Amino acid sequence: MTRVSLWCGAGALAVGSFIAITHKTVIEQDTVNIDRAVLLWMARFRTPSLTGAMVDLTALGSPTLVTVFTVVTFFILLVLHHRRSSLQLAIASLGTWLLTYVTKDIVERRRPTEVEHLVQVSGFSYPSGHSLAAAALYLTIAIVASGHLRSRAEKATIIVGAFVLIGMVGISRVYLGVHYPSDVASGVSLGTAWALVLAAVFSLTAPRVRQG
Repeated sequence: MTRVSLWCGAGALAVGSFIAITHKTVIEQDTVNIDRAVLLWMARFRTPSLTGAMVDLTALGSPTLVTVFTVVTFFILLVLHHRRSSLQLAIASLGTWLLTYVTKDIVERRRPTEVEHLVQVSGFSYPSGHSLAAAALYLTIAIVASGHLRSRAEKATIIVGAFVLIGMVGISRVYLGVHYPSDVASGVSLGTAWALVLAAVFSLTAPRVRQG
């Protein structure tokens, strides 16, 4: 039950963060000035080489690459006979796209116009779909993988690595001018919450090992 409590507690914090960010951004609109300030500040660092690196990083949150990584991991888990883990990953993937489209259509926030978009985009801005997908799926993959590791250091390393990757994807979206920081923060929060809720559910419903 300790693991379930951990996932539930962390998931509740992530949900709370998403609600708070959405309230401040969409309802109170308190983040407008800081969103613009950070967006303009990051645009000052644009160089051709850094832009190339950011385009590569942002691709890690794109529907194409996220789907590829998810499908590959799904079949690896099936081959290794980890059917519950593969189901967890499949549900995470389906929920990710549903959460993205529903939330974007409800909020209908326009994309930034303060700086040039360095990549082509379409649709609404809030939350960042790349950030949401990266958080939900890479964190789910890390959680599933950590369940098959013994050492706490190894578990911590893979979870931290997932968050570093998620953070880099989020930063790239702001640098490229296609999202405000609050878009990214909300996407990461919602995606993280979804991954943690699933982790809690699958931990809670895991078969109990009988002691001999």
